[in-house]
Amino acid sequence: ENDVGGRKNIVDSETISLQTPVSRCVRESSRDPRTDLAFERARATFRSKELEMLLAGGIENVKLRKLVAETVTKDAVFGNKTSEKYSLRREELYRTTLEKYLEIPRVAREILAKMDTIDGGTNNRSESSGSSNNNNRLIAIARVVREFIDEPGGLDLHLGMFIPTIQGQGTDAQKKYWLSKCMNLEIVGTYAQTELGHGTFIRGLETTCTYDVRRKEFIVHSPTLTATKWWPGGLGKTATHAIVMARLFVPSSSSSSPSSVGPVFADKGIHAFVVQIRSTKDHLPLPGVQCGDIGDKMGYNAVDNGFLRFDHVRIPKDAMLMAHSKVLDDGTYIPPPVKKAAYGTMVFVRSDIVMNAALYMKKAVTIALRYNLVRRQSNADSTNNNVETQVLDYQHSQRTLFPILASSFAFHCTSDFMRRMYFEFVKRSQSSKKDFDALPELHATSSGLKAFCSWKTKDAIESCRLTCGGHGYLANAGFGTTFASYAPNVTYEGDNNVLCLQTSRYLLKTMRALQAKLVTEVKLVGQMRYLGESGNTFTSTLGHEVDIRDEDGLLRAYEHRAWRLCSQATARAGNLSVDEAMRLDMVSWIKVAKSHCALVVLSNFFDGIHEAEKLKVSKETIAVLKRLATLHALCGIEDELGDWVEDGYLEAMQCQLIRAEIAQLLQELRPDAAALADSLGLDDYFLNSTLGARDGNVYENLFAAAQKAPFNASHTPPGYADLLWPRFNRKGDGRSKL
Repeated sequence: ENDVGGRKNIVDSETISLQTPVSRCVRESSRDPRTDLAFERARATFRSKELEMLLAGGIENVKLRKLVAETVTKDAVFGNKTSEKYSLRREELYRTTLEKYLEIPRVAREILAKMDTIDGGTNNRSESSGSSNNNNRLIAIARVVREFIDEPGGLDLHLGMFIPTIQGQGTDAQKKYWLSKCMNLEIVGTYAQTELGHGTFIRGLETTCTYDVRRKEFIVHSPTLTATKWWPGGLGKTATHAIVMARLFVPSSSSSSPSSVGPVFADKGIHAFVVQIRSTKDHLPLPGVQCGDIGDKMGYNAVDNGFLRFDHVRIPKDAMLMAHSKVLDDGTYIPPPVKKAAYGTMVFVRSDIVMNAALYMKKAVTIALRYNLVRRQSNADSTNNNVETQVLDYQHSQRTLFPILASSFAFHCTSDFMRRMYFEFVKRSQSSKKDFDALPELHATSSGLKAFCSWKTKDAIESCRLTCGGHGYLANAGFGTTFASYAPNVTYEGDNNVLCLQTSRYLLKTMRALQAKLVTEVKLVGQMRYLGESGNTFTSTLGHEVDIRDEDGLLRAYEHRAWRLCSQATARAGNLSVDEAMRLDMVSWIKVAKSHCALVVLSNFFDGIHEAEKLKVSKETIAVLKRLATLHALCGIEDELGDWVEDGYLEAMQCQLIRAEIAQLLQELRPDAAALADSLGLDDYFLNSTLGARDGNVYENLFAAAQKAPFNASHTPPGYADLLWPRFNRKGDGRSKL
C-alpha cells in the first residue's frame, strides 16, 4: 500500500511479482551518480586540495570559506536560500536579499569569534593594533559572506561604488565625515552616473551642478528629460544618498555681479557630488527630488535600479568631493594634478568585474562538469549490463567544457594581476610623489579586460547550460539566475565595445610614439612590450623548431597577432586624429583590443603557473595547470584561426597539429575533471544547484526540489473551479458513445 499523488494505491502481490524482474533488469543498467562522482575523484592525477589551497591563496582562506559555508547554512536568515530563491516574487526577493545584506556584519562577527576560538584566542587582542587587525579581518570575512549570498542587492553600489568613490576622491575631512556613517549604515548610498540619454559617453551627461558664489552652495538640476539619472542600483527604493556625477559650472570670472546678459558660467566637466535624496526619518524624497524604481528587468530583480531627477536642489559647497579638483569660495576652479585622476574609482570597479568574471565562470563550469560526469546518455555497453556512456566522455562535451574550465583558471590569474596592478597604482598615487604615471595603462588594461572577460563569461554560462540538456533549463539548476545576474556586466560600467576602443586608443598612441621614436622598446612597460618586438617574427616556430605546446612559442603567436592587427590599423589611420581613427575603423580597433586582452590573459595564466612553481607546488599539480594553459592557448588559436592564417603566420600543417593536440589534451584532462571542479572550491550553498552539488546526487535533488515547489502546494491548478471543472463535468457533452 502506497500513498501516491494524495491517494492510497493498493498493489496486489501478483502485480508486484510480475513487475519485480523487469524492475531488476532496469536497475542493473543504471548507476548511482554518487558512485560515479566518487570514482571520478579517485582517478585524478593530482591532489585537488593542494590546487584549491593555491587558488584560495593559502590554507587559512580555505578554512575561512568552509567556516563561512557552515555558518550561513545553519543561520536563521541565510539558511533558507535554496528553498526560496527560485520562486519568489520580486518584492520578496528584494526583501530577503536586503535582509541578508543587513545581517552581513553580524554573521562576520560570529565567524570572527569562531576563528578566535579555534585559534585559542590568540587573535583576540585589546590593543589598538589588534583592533585594527580585527577590522581588516572582519572586512575580509564580510566579502566572503557577500559572495555566498550570490544575489545582487540594493546595497551593492553602497559597498562597491559609493564608499570607494568617497575613499578615492574625498578629502580627509570628507572621508572622516562620511565613511563612519556608511560603515554603520546610518545612510545608504548609490552611484548616480548613467542617465536616460547618456551612458558610456560620460562627457555628454546633462545633469548640472552650478556654483552660487554668494551663498557658497551648488545648485543640482536636471535641465532635460534625458538628464534623468537612470539605472543606478539601490536608487529605486533603498538609497538615502547618492554620489551624483554632474557637469560642474562655475562663474567665468571671480565677480558675482550679473552682467547685462546674465551670469556667465564655465563648464568644468564631470565631477562627483554627495547628495542626500531621501529623508532618514521617513524615507520620503527630499524637496526638489523625484526618484523611484525603473521597473522589472530581464533578471537582476533583487536590485532596485532607479531613476532620479533634480529640480533646482541646493547642496552645500563641501558636497563636492575635492581630493583632486576643488572649487574655492570665490568660485575659482582648481583642476586636478592629473587630468584623469578621478578615474581611480572607475578602474577599481572594472577591476572588480574582472575578478567576478572568474568567479561566475567557475560557478557555471563546476555545475556543468559535475552533471556531465554523472549523467549517462546513449551508447549502452552490452558488455557492462548496458550501462550508458557518461556525457563527459563525448568529445564534444569535453571541447565545450574543458576550454571554459581552462579560461576560469586564466581569468583567476588575470584577476590577481589586476588586483596587484590597481593597488600598486593606489600606493603610488597616494604617496608624497603623487605618481599617476601608471594610470593610462591601468585605465586601458582595465577597460579592455572588463570587456573581454565579461563577454567570455556571459557566453560561457550559456554554453555550460547547453551541455546539461533539458535539466539545465530548470531554474533550480542555477544557470538561469546566474546568467541573468551576470549578463548586465557586459553593458554596465561602460559598454564593452566602447571600452575596447578605450584600450585601442592607448595602443594607437603607443604605436605612434614608437614609430616616431618618442619611446623606445626599453621604456615600454607592463603588457605593452610586444608592440616593439613582435614584428621581428613573421612565421610561427610551433611544430617546427619547437613543440606545439611550447609556452614561448604560444605567447609569441598571441603577441604576433596583437602586433599585426595593431600595426595594420595604425597604418590605416595615417594622420587621422585618434577619435577619427576609432570612428572610421571601429570594427578593426575593437578586434585589436580583444587580441591584446587575449594576450594579457594568456600571459598572466603562464605567469601564475611560474609563481606556483616558486611555491614548491607538486609536479603533478603543475602538470595539470600546464595542460590547462596550453589548452586555453591552442583553443584560442583554433577558434579564431583566420587571424593567424591570414598573413601566413601559421601554415596548414601547423593548423592540423593544433587540432590534433587539442584532442590529445582533452583526453589527458578527462581523468582530472572532477578534481579540477573540486579545486575551484565552491560550496554547495554558493552553487545552489540541483545539478552541481558536491555529492553528485542529481536525481534525488531534482525530485526533492519538485516536491517543494510552491506550484505543487495544491493538486488543483489555479483557476480550476472556473476554467477546468465545468468542462470536465459537463452533462451531455456530445462525446461519442463508441
